[in-house]
Amino acid sequence: MRRPLLAAAAAVAVGLGAVGCSAANDSSSGQQVTINWYVQPLNSTSIWQDLVAAFNKSHPNIKVNLTVGPTNVDTVRGTLSTELGSGSATPDVYEGDVTWPAQFAKAGLALDLTKEFPASFWNRFSPGAVKLAQYNGESYSVPSWTEAAFMYYRKDLLEQAGLPVPTTWEELVADAKKIQATGAVKDGYTWQGAGYEGLTCVYSELVADAGGSIVSGDYTKATLNTAAGTKALDFLKGTIASGVSPNATPTFQEPQSLNDFTAGNALFMRNWSYAWAITQDPSQSKVVGKVGMAPLPTFAGQPEPGASTNGGGGMFINPHSKYVKQDVEFLTWLTDTDAQSMFASVGKVLPANVQAQTPQAQQEVGPVGQVLAKLKIVGRPVGTPAYSQVSRAVFQNVNSALSGNASESQALSAADSQVASALGSQ
Repeated sequence: MRRPLLAAAAAVAVGLGAVGCSAANDSSSGQQVTINWYVQPLNSTSIWQDLVAAFNKSHPNIKVNLTVGPTNVDTVRGTLSTELGSGSATPDVYEGDVTWPAQFAKAGLALDLTKEFPASFWNRFSPGAVKLAQYNGESYSVPSWTEAAFMYYRKDLLEQAGLPVPTTWEELVADAKKIQATGAVKDGYTWQGAGYEGLTCVYSELVADAGGSIVSGDYTKATLNTAAGTKALDFLKGTIASGVSPNATPTFQEPQSLNDFTAGNALFMRNWSYAWAITQDPSQSKVVGKVGMAPLPTFAGQPEPGASTNGGGGMFINPHSKYVKQDVEFLTWLTDTDAQSMFASVGKVLPANVQAQTPQAQQEVGPVGQVLAKLKIVGRPVGTPAYSQVSRAVFQNVNSALSGNASESQALSAADSQVASALGSQ
């Protein structure tokens, strides 16, 4: 996942219908050009509107027309695939998930940006972020903000119980049971178990903790139905069966996990960095001032810390856009330090531009910046254009096992077979 599935901010336009048509005039004639920018809500902030206002004020010959779409990334991917695949010239620029570059590049839905920007432009970002935005060595997305998975915990309850922050999954379960037994919290660990992309992230982390992977490094084989895959699924199912995690976990996405935690019902939570600001908002949280953040645990005997899924967002240019020159100018501005600082101060997420990841930015997003440096980031297998099929095979079958609709062996066998089929079709 790349963001919370929260209610969109005011003035949201759902779908692409509100994008409309680009202006008919080119800025080379001295007249204003309108480029259409399509994004998804980022937290509950006004970041996109604020960025548009700042850009339009400083660039009189280019006007950015903003459309904020729905919150579900899978819905947006489908909508954009249909619109861009039909040859639509709008949106000119669109925000997409970090998992999209290979899929959108192969399908001809994203412009190759390698030659549109000077080589020095890419120095703004970490090498890992640049690589994540590439397909076959060419860049198809411009990183815009950074995200990762963290463990949130009730520091007050751990201190009262005289317990340190757990660094292994086994310790987390033991601590949860101990504090649950006192009645201080109802749930020990809340996480995302619904059948959607978030479960792929959760499962990928645990498979990595167990020393495995979802696919082979060369993307030729599925590697789910293994000892590591089994260990990961055993753990997830065990948290529910033992009562450490809520029985409703197979229906939980980010909002449900966060609501459980901010209501004071859970001791530990796996979630993204955006959640920090919400845990500290008195209007949304009953645990203000009682929360800590740390890297996710790993299995006993494995190197610490545990794996954390990379996330975040990037900007793509529509290959059918009539205003590529203006699109590039806009993205150059959007990823410069001034605009990037707004992602921290307004959006409450870390900017992708490494020069904008200042101590002030880290302070503005809370302890995220300090903990981020300690994380062991793992990528989902996004290097294949068939990633969406791979992810679907993972989350549908793992969720089926969590829900009791399939045995663990049946789920992993089916997932392995479906992932292998997807890789064979790429």
